[in-house]
Amino acid sequence: MIGIAAWILLTAVLWRNGFGDLFERFIRPRWSMTQRAATLLMIPGRALLLTLVAGLGAGLTTLGLLINLGVILNLVRAGKLLLAG
Repeated sequence: MIGIAAWILLTAVLWRNGFGDLFERFIRPRWSMTQRAATLLMIPGRALLLTLVAGLGAGLTTLGLLINLGVILNLVRAGKLLLAG
């Protein structure tokens, strides 16, 4: 659940600023039609790349949180054994 939430958040953040240069190149009149066509072809690739980067970041974030949770649980268990013994 945490990984999915992190993936959605990272995807939204990356997509917010990830297409600015492509849209500027498409909208501005100084670019030729061949450059605009190349820009349109780059948009799906950029979207896929940003989504994969967000997925990688979410996976690593989830892994880090699980490692931290494991360390905390082991410390609690060690504390209970120390107090019991």
